Amino acid sequence: MSEQLLPKGKNSIFGSCVEVTKSHLDVWNHTNNVCYVQWMQDVAVGHSAALGWDSERYLKAGAIWVVRSHAIDYRHSTYEGDRILVQTWIDEMKRASCIRRYRFLLLPRDCDLNEIESKYRWASFETFDASNMSVIATATTHWAFVSTETFHPVKVFPELSGLFENAQ
Repeated sequence: MSEQLLPKGKNSIFGSCVEVTKSHLDVWNHTNNVCYVQWMQDVAVGHSAALGWDSERYLKAGAIWVVRSHAIDYRHSTYEGDRILVQTWIDEMKRASCIRRYRFLLLPRDCDLNEIESKYRWASFETFDASNMSVIATATTHWAFVSTETFHPVKVFPELSGLFENAQ
């Protein structure tokens, strides 16, 4: 995956920080691949909740997002003590699905995670300065919007698709 996967609009990046702990490590003492998928889900859920659509609201509305596929391009390994900024944005909203992109940035080990997360919770790509961070992975998830009763695809609610489009 290349940098062309970065968002097109302003204020479209949502971010959350994680620190790699011993529990994240695999037998080779680097971050287990499963952790990246968990962090992708966590930041996606956080992004939606920050826009007013938490799990409870989706359930009340009768439709939820489910994963159809994930793709991750790893560039560098991470290890215990590494600090990561996980960023996400909606790249494409379709009738009953969306494409969500992710970027994992390695932060300086001595950074204050609360300060970074506060600063980059919402970031404009045009003004985002990643000069002291390296991209360690990029990823894509294809999400389907399905009925909670039938689990068949349903049209994304206009207020929901509009919300994500306006966040771009």
